[in-house]
Amino acid sequence: MIEIFSVALPVFGFVIGGFVLGKSALLDDIKVKGLTAYVFWFAIPLLLFRGGSKLGASGGEGFEAGVLAAYFAASAAIYIFAFSANWRIFKGKGAEPPLAAMTSAYGNSVMMGIPLAEIFFGTPGLAVATGIIACSAPLYYGVSTFLIEARLGNATSPIDLVKETLLGILKTPVILAMAAGICFGLTGLEVHPIAERFIDTGAAAAAPTALFALGATLASFKIAGDLAEAGTISALKLVLNPTLAWILATFVFQMPLETVIIVTMMAALPCAVNPFLLASRYDAYSRRASAAIVLSTGISIVSIPVAVWLAGL
Repeated sequence: MIEIFSVALPVFGFVIGGFVLGKSALLDDIKVKGLTAYVFWFAIPLLLFRGGSKLGASGGEGFEAGVLAAYFAASAAIYIFAFSANWRIFKGKGAEPPLAAMTSAYGNSVMMGIPLAEIFFGTPGLAVATGIIACSAPLYYGVSTFLIEARLGNATSPIDLVKETLLGILKTPVILAMAAGICFGLTGLEVHPIAERFIDTGAAAAAPTALFALGATLASFKIAGDLAEAGTISALKLVLNPTLAWILATFVFQMPLETVIIVTMMAALPCAVNPFLLASRYDAYSRRASAAIVLSTGISIVSIPVAVWLAGL
């Protein structure tokens, strides 16, 4: 336990540092947006290209379909629980139940998952994170958008919904970089040493910069709205989600211990920022989504190391 915290706390120190500076006059909104753009459009894509190329070169070795099944089955249960809680307990209307469900189920796999997976577990962890990211956007955005449009009574055809989802994926640099890396790895070609040094240098900066940018971004969010619901969503995401993923990975799919720990850690990630963006688009649930994001991220500094420790027992 002490060893896990000795690794985790310095890593989370970048999140705290970004949050503190984000609250100061040193980092205004423009600077934070620039930093986030660097992470999202440059540093993380380099890391994912490198990881994807290794995954493609190995023919997918080290990554199993059961990982996705365990992760997303647990996530689907959380989605249903959060949807029901918002609808039945918190009396959510219109777009609110799907947005609550997406907020609770969608983990921060890019800004936090990738750095932690690589730092804690190296290539195997990055392979798991890569597969999860590849499926997360189309699943969460597709299902949530469909449910929102259906509840609002908007005439969105399934074809239009598929087109919108695919266009969103094609505009996402992390997914494009990952796909490009996998395709390159499948060719059997080797990266030129100069290009490899460039990619390695950029990828090395991805983890600390992404965590720092996450903290700086969260500094502009506020814990407002219904704290009871934000707490419920955080509990579902940080406690029940990794518990279900651990049970599935251990007893249903009987994965090796290291893989079980990685899947559990990815399921224990706090709420992502993406649901807040979708909530802002529909002008609904944005305050409660931001509260859940800040609250779950703050708690995850302790809960993620605990989840990793418990999964390894």
